[in-house]
Amino acid sequence: MVIYITEQGAVLSKKQGRLIISKNKNIISEIPLNKIEKVNLMGNISLTTPIINYFLDKKIEVIFMTQTGKYRGKLYTDEYRNVLLRLEQYKRSQDEEFKLKISKSIVIGKLKNSYDFLLSRSKYLPKGGLSKELAAIRKTIEKVEKGKNIDEVRGFEGIGTKYYFQGYKKLIKNKDFKFEKRTLHPPRDPISAMLSFGYYFLYNEVMAAINIVGLDPYFGNLHTIDISKKSLLFDLVEEFRNIIIDNFVLNLVNRNEITIKDFKKKEKEIIHFTDNGLKKFISKYETVLSQKMKYHLDNEINYIRTIFQKQARHYARVVLGDEKEYIPFYRVGI
Repeated sequence: MVIYITEQGAVLSKKQGRLIISKNKNIISEIPLNKIEKVNLMGNISLTTPIINYFLDKKIEVIFMTQTGKYRGKLYTDEYRNVLLRLEQYKRSQDEEFKLKISKSIVIGKLKNSYDFLLSRSKYLPKGGLSKELAAIRKTIEKVEKGKNIDEVRGFEGIGTKYYFQGYKKLIKNKDFKFEKRTLHPPRDPISAMLSFGYYFLYNEVMAAINIVGLDPYFGNLHTIDISKKSLLFDLVEEFRNIIIDNFVLNLVNRNEITIKDFKKKEKEIIHFTDNGLKKFISKYETVLSQKMKYHLDNEINYIRTIFQKQARHYARVVLGDEKEYIPFYRVGI
């Protein structure tokens, strides 16, 4: 069981094999500890020493996030670190040819997934409704393939993403939701808010997979290697964005599973979830993550979290030279 604690001021403690969630000394909820696999804490949440010790002893991952879902850190336990793998990563970080090849694979994978997503959804629009965007993404993919350096590849990724979101907004059928363009830092509309929230959750999932495999999240290819920037994490997230999060958000809106009343405006017109809206979003997100998909490299049916790990292992094998080509994840039979 993956649990999320969103109640501000809540305190997590332990009693007779149960996790106790309380506020102002009143018990809000109780959960059997042996059912908990992962804990996500959002905002101002406190933990008692006994429950911290329990999580550490049982190696249960505890993630600390802001109220808006941004990763802040985690309760640390000894992680698996593959020293030989990391040495190869450091060598590869100096290999511009390797980095360019991987960067092209990542961007082409992301844009192909974007193209397939729009194409599959175009049947719900008037004929030719997404022709312009599909053609633009297709041409951008061709340019990526010919890119001479990583800066060019990054530029083409930005262009392809712009055309993708121009098509994405045409797929939104719920008239209560206005989405002119993707806005960041902070989001200015409910669609952007949900996408940002979803991407933060996706970062946490892929980061967990990177840690399990023993990769160093700071040494990537497409994204620049800066102090405190997890470049590899940002790299490996790209191919999953529309398959997992964009599709999820679109379904929430078009099926009226979340409504405009689940959002509120705060200072400077910044959009936030209401408390009920956040709980609804998290519940439905976990439903999506509990589903299974076919993994493209072996055609096995796996839970999505397992697929994140498989893809991280695939990247590790490419770094070690055991496999020649990095093949981004794509949804089989979309």
